[in-house]
Formats: sequence, structure tokens, C-alpha cells
Amino acid sequence: MRRILHIDMDAFYASVEQRDNPELRGRPVAVGGAPDARGVVAAASYEARAFGVRSAIPMSRAVRLCPSLVIVRPDFQKYRQISQQIFALYREVTPLVEPLSLDEAYLDVTEELTGLATATETARVIRREIREETELTASAGVAPNKFLAKIASDWKKPDGLFVIRPQEVEAFLAPLPVGKLPGVGKTTGAALTALGVATVGDLRARSLIELEMRFGKFGRRLHELSRGIDDHPVV
Repeated sequence: MRRILHIDMDAFYASVEQRDNPELRGRPVAVGGAPDARGVVAAASYEARAFGVRSAIPMSRAVRLCPSLVIVRPDFQKYRQISQQIFALYREVTPLVEPLSLDEAYLDVTEELTGLATATETARVIRREIREETELTASAGVAPNKFLAKIASDWKKPDGLFVIRPQEVEAFLAPLPVGKLPGVGKTTGAALTALGVATVGDLRARSLIELEMRFGKFGRRLHELSRGIDDHPVV
């Protein structure tokens, strides 16, 4: 049984800017381009998210959603330097670190290097060290595989830790909307809805043959995900 962590920095770019400029703390902040130059939101603070501001939306829309929004131009050199600090902490724990972006990574801690007894304790230590070294918060998910760990890290954001134990997997997944599964976008989601599948539990009730007939090779993937199966290694 593998022990996988997914660690995701909380509103990373925006949190860095709030850390470095006390005047931004507690205010809705968006990092990105100018609204009058087709700028896009690269990151939004949690104060901005309360107004519906999200990454990847046009900055002009963000300003309409939140007229008091403070816009900060991104400093990617600074973000990269902080990211390197954080990833150095990860590699003190395990060589099996898979970066997804500057602020997000999978770690396989099945055989971690520090001698900590559980993956949950490893996640706690990493989150504490990140806070001590960078004054930033991270959320972590702990699970038997990557797909579940990623869902778990989002469960108690910001500054959260959530654990899905092997014996809890099927019960945890059953009530989730099928849109939470990786690879299920609008088209696949609509097709599943047409079949009467709204939750992962509904999907689990469908046979492998039926899913393969409807979705081809992805049908097998859906069948596995509905049962919490994901054999993709941390690379």
C-alpha cells in the first residue's frame, strides 16, 4: 500500500504578495495583468475568492465581481525562489517528488527518509516547516494514491490537512459528484448525467462492460476511479 501526499500552497502568488506587503493583508488581491489590457488572473487571495474571483478568469471580469480588488503584477522570479525553498523541504523527506507547478506537488512517502511513523505525521511536519521557513500556509492530502490525495488536499483549504485511509476510500467517494473525478469534464459529465449517473456511487453501480461500450478506454478508467483505484506512480 502506497502512502501519497498532495501538497498545495494556499493562493500561492497572492499569499506571497500579502506576506511581503502588510497593506494587502485582509484585502481582496489578484495577481495578474491589467484589466484594460486583456489581463488574466494568475492567482486570487481568499478574500477575493469570496467575491467569485478565480484564477484564469479575465481581470476585467474580476474587477466587475469585486470593485475593491487590488491588482498586483506578478513577480515570477520571486515565486520561483520561494518554490525552490519549498521543494527542497520535500526532497529532505523523499526523492519521489512530482512537481505539478511552482506551488503544487505529489510526494510518495511510502519509504520516506526521516523515520516518521505515518504519512499523516510527515504531512504535518512538512506543513509546519513550510510555515516556519516561508511564513506561508499549505494544504495537504494524504491517501493511498495520487487521485485521492489531490481530492483530499482541497478538502479543508486553506491551511488544512485531510486524510483518506484505505478502509475509508469507498465510503468517502460514494457521495462525491462525478465531476470531481479526473478527466470528467463538461462533455463526459453530460454523458454521465444522461445515463443517470450523478455521484461516484452511481458510477460504481455501472458495469465495466457498459462503461467501456459508452466511453471506450476511458470507461475502464472511470470504473477504476469509482473504486478508488489509481496506479499512476509519483514520477
